[in-house]
Amino acid sequence: MNFQRVTPESVGIPSGAILDMLDQLYREGIEMHAFKLLRHGKVCAEGSWAPYTPETQHILFSFSKSFTSTAIGFAVQEGIISLDERLIDIFPEKSPENPSENLKKCQVRHLLMMGCGHETEISWTNGGDGDWVSQFLHHPFVYEPGTHFMYNTAGTNMLCAILKKKTGLDMTEFLKPRLFEPLGMGEIHCVKMLGDIEMGGAGMSVTIEEMARFVQFVANRGSWEGRQLLNPEWFDMATRKQIGNAGAGWGGDPDWQAGYCFQFWRCAPEGVFRGDGAYGQYGVVMTKQDAVLVIHSASMKLQAVLTAVWENILPNVQEAPLPEDQVAYHRLQKRLEKLELNSMLGMHNPGAEASLNGAVYVPKTPAPGLRDIVGGPGCFIPEGGELQSIAFKFEGTKARLVCKEDRGEYVLDLGMEGHFATTLVHGVPFGANSSWRAHDTLEVHLVNTRMVRGKRFLFKFSGSRLNVTGTPTLPEPMSLGDVENSELSFELAEGEVNTKTRMYWEVNG
Repeated sequence: MNFQRVTPESVGIPSGAILDMLDQLYREGIEMHAFKLLRHGKVCAEGSWAPYTPETQHILFSFSKSFTSTAIGFAVQEGIISLDERLIDIFPEKSPENPSENLKKCQVRHLLMMGCGHETEISWTNGGDGDWVSQFLHHPFVYEPGTHFMYNTAGTNMLCAILKKKTGLDMTEFLKPRLFEPLGMGEIHCVKMLGDIEMGGAGMSVTIEEMARFVQFVANRGSWEGRQLLNPEWFDMATRKQIGNAGAGWGGDPDWQAGYCFQFWRCAPEGVFRGDGAYGQYGVVMTKQDAVLVIHSASMKLQAVLTAVWENILPNVQEAPLPEDQVAYHRLQKRLEKLELNSMLGMHNPGAEASLNGAVYVPKTPAPGLRDIVGGPGCFIPEGGELQSIAFKFEGTKARLVCKEDRGEYVLDLGMEGHFATTLVHGVPFGANSSWRAHDTLEVHLVNTRMVRGKRFLFKFSGSRLNVTGTPTLPEPMSLGDVENSELSFELAEGEVNTKTRMYWEVNG
């Protein structure tokens, strides 16, 4: 099934309200990557900000938890798992010899509600150390299960471990015939941890369309194209408040205090819940309005994203269709056609470009491959590879960087024309936008579009040397497998072209 595309007014939403939401997100400094707004199961507005595209599978972080919860729902429906099963009965060989009373009480349902009883979380990035399932069970269960909320991604990963022990299947394998294929989703992958267990708490990537299909399925309470794939009672339970989380941190933001469900969050507005991933990966269900909004974004101002929805969309949704507003709808369509991350003017430097055309630089010390240099939250496991050389090619308004790694060569379009250009590197889409910042400094904004943010690199030339520094495009401190500032040093390789380059920069550097 393909979603029907309609005008916002035909489903009771003013085009102007969507424009107001986009304006507010821009004023708040939210880096949007993609969104879809649906009413009555029909798409009434959608867009992607270049270099992000609708076809790119985008890291979800903790929105992955909602998929994991749904996998458990299917397993419960089929009698594979019971919510009342105790962890020590599922993993007797990994449990402490003398388990505490709280551990003895801990059941599958307590993992789903983030109430297993832990006071702190074990390390789970990159799979943790050693046998992380045993580590989880040996970690102190300070509170009686079900009485204390503590956001616990490792607990969600435990659900994947339970599913694999029960079925022999990864979570995505288990969901493929039950969910992904019936919903018309593509091949869905999830990062694996040590022990060959998928990181169901943070490691999935999907396109904005696949995300919308899943969230609409949740809004439908398990129904799709007239088929009841998962019983509606599961969603009544999975999206209902299961444990209080007021005062549990999160900066006091109201949408993080309204209660936690089974890997979904309740929201402050009545009748609204969501799946939620770091840096703004949202799947919002507005039950009273029969509306769904999915978002890929990159921000630490998480409440600001939701507030823009509550202030502009929720109060303007009408029961009946509205008269068509041709002017507002035209403005909205033109806005959605031209979405792009803040770009740089393609400022050229003819003398420098002529001197660099064909110049080859080699790293002074071993340098990682491009994906690991760019990094980004969600790169949980290093890609590997070693950069051996880079060379510049300037032709008219075009600029390209020829990168040679130990696993092959690729040509990266630097996008010197005021807009992002996209290049596939080892199958991963990278977007680049570049401009000369000074006579000796080329700035390159480079994004791995499967991640939530990129880096701004400064290429500074001086004599035979090239120094490259890269800083994240989000200013806040990062985590989750991220790499912070990058600094690489290169020197010109030998050769006639490079001699001319060296002479130019000795004079002009």
